[in-house]
Amino acid sequence: LPNAMGGYDESPDDMARNNKTFFENGWLNMVGGCCGSTPPHIKAIRECAENYAPRKLPDVGRPKMWLSGLEDLVVDDVHNHLGLPFLNVGERCNISG
Repeated sequence: LPNAMGGYDESPDDMARNNKTFFENGWLNMVGGCCGSTPPHIKAIRECAENYAPRKLPDVGRPKMWLSGLEDLVVDDVHNHLGLPFLNVGERCNISG
């Protein structure tokens, strides 16, 4: 992040070290730089990341459709002809016009 003067104080080693916790805990699938990062910053992050496996993706189950409103609605028991979740949702009558 930028300092109070708009400059960037983190060295490539600092940036790699700050990302290490994320690598160790398996929280990342990909990582990169942002404002103020230079090719040496990206190189340091890459070299640190090489020692860790990416986050394991969760097992994919049957797809669900999640709708939000005043309350959650999870549709997982209604399926169309393709086997995917489907629910026909209609609007209530609007008596105001």
